[in-house]
Amino acid sequence: MREGKESGRFFEKKLRKKLLLLVRVARTQLLKFFCFFLFTKRSAYFSMFFVSPLAYAGSCGTIVIPTGLGVSSSADITSFNPLLIDSLYNQEAAGMMYLNLIWINGSTAQIDWSRSVASSVTTPDNGTTFDVTLKPWVWSDGVPITTKDIAYTFKLINELGTTYSGYGAGGMPAIIKSLNIQGPLKFQVVLTRQVNPTWFMYNGLGQLLPLPEHSWGKYNIDQIFQAQSTPGFFNVVDGPLYAQRLDIGLDLVMVPNPRFEGPKLQFDRLIFKFMESDGAEVQEIESGDLDMANVPDALWNGVQHLPGLTLITLPPQDTYNITELNFRDPDVAFLRDVRVREAMADAIDQQGMITLIDHGLGEPEWGPVPPVPPTFLTPAMQKGQFPVGYDPAKARALLREAGYTPGPDGILQKDGKKLSFVCLMLSGDAQIEQIAEYTQSELAKVGIQMKVREMEFNQVLALIDNPAGQWEAAQIGQGMGAYPTGEDLYKTGSYENSGGYSDPLMDRLIDESTYQPGLSGLYAYETYASAQQPVLFMETSRVSILVRPRIHGADKFIDALFNYYPDELSCTGPSA
Repeated sequence: MREGKESGRFFEKKLRKKLLLLVRVARTQLLKFFCFFLFTKRSAYFSMFFVSPLAYAGSCGTIVIPTGLGVSSSADITSFNPLLIDSLYNQEAAGMMYLNLIWINGSTAQIDWSRSVASSVTTPDNGTTFDVTLKPWVWSDGVPITTKDIAYTFKLINELGTTYSGYGAGGMPAIIKSLNIQGPLKFQVVLTRQVNPTWFMYNGLGQLLPLPEHSWGKYNIDQIFQAQSTPGFFNVVDGPLYAQRLDIGLDLVMVPNPRFEGPKLQFDRLIFKFMESDGAEVQEIESGDLDMANVPDALWNGVQHLPGLTLITLPPQDTYNITELNFRDPDVAFLRDVRVREAMADAIDQQGMITLIDHGLGEPEWGPVPPVPPTFLTPAMQKGQFPVGYDPAKARALLREAGYTPGPDGILQKDGKKLSFVCLMLSGDAQIEQIAEYTQSELAKVGIQMKVREMEFNQVLALIDNPAGQWEAAQIGQGMGAYPTGEDLYKTGSYENSGGYSDPLMDRLIDESTYQPGLSGLYAYETYASAQQPVLFMETSRVSILVRPRIHGADKFIDALFNYYPDELSCTGPSA
């Protein structure tokens, strides 16, 4: 699963569909509308499956929130297709429209069967064969969900190939040798090799969420791709909400699915507003136009005691900030030298960044596994012992070893080439700007020049997702799966490996982490990744939100994996 900033800072790179994998791939093309309705002059699309608020009466009318709540600065929602979503903004909507086969609770990292479409999963041979039973469940048009819908999803994943947003994660789809339908509610998945059962259930099998074959099956893959931002195409859902209207640049209106068989909702409409800035969010929650809003870090002190609003700091999330590096670009070929990457990591005082910019709400991050909770950290890392860490003297020594010497302006150089690169930064966010400036200053102290170029989020995403894109580095946020292996992050050719990092030993360790029993394989992978720095791992921070007093349950609305729980929301008093 990319997004604005990670868990509060840069823009989240991809969610990994609920644990992934959830999130990831539309390619910034102009989307064509093809069958259902007419365009309005403001590019709004109206669903033909309209349900009036009176048809599903809640207790508090409309709830209005910005996109990116609990995650990042606001940005537009551009896709509802679970197989194509490339950002947490899109996941926010799609995740409430289409349920996961296996729902991982982000707070516990355990399967919540009450929210899963599957009722059980067993593996009789401990990791090669998986037998799955579905719950009796219906689509919003009353048609029962069956294994035919699972088979259809697997067909689409294979047709999409590397365009599929979860490609490579959990070994999908190549790891599946066969998918066998055994009845309307039972199917079996046979893998090409024996694997760690927990890893595959969390990161692979869960990607086979049901999609409505009876509704989508009449269209080819190109038509489905082109319709990904058209609400009317997605009028058959199995989740608690569906998209009633999308007004590009303005908002998304979602209304309850009247046939949803899970926990009932206590509101009639949920509106995602596309905000222009964090400051605008604060203004609108103060005026009553928003019910919840992110706390802008630049305004942290000013919002501490706003009258009539509650400040809630959310639990740590399974994400962290990174600086993505483009190994394909010959102009920054020095990034291919692990000594340079280690020196860059050693040069940055992450704890100082947390204190100065994140208001003390965060943890240093030196490898691919978030430190909170420490469940998957190696014993050494739990003690704070990483292959890299803040050590400017070590950074300078590594750069001297790599052959770099100071130039006339103090910037290190080698063979007439400066140790200088351009880093993309998301525009319009004060904290992101602070992090970029802080990183720039820290690197300069050891002789590395980092120039900064501002760019709008979707432009950055389109650029770094294009293998031929011209970029050198980008500060973004990284999402991850519940079982934190790196097959879709740092393995050669994986979808999320935007910078083209490739290392045979890393590939082998990633593979071993997915099939070796216990945690030894995972430990070896994360230790090597910390030393390699395929990206610059940076701090993980916590997000705070402002909530109007009429809203209840906001602290339970978002979990560490960015799952939304709309049934937790209730309210008293008038709508925003």
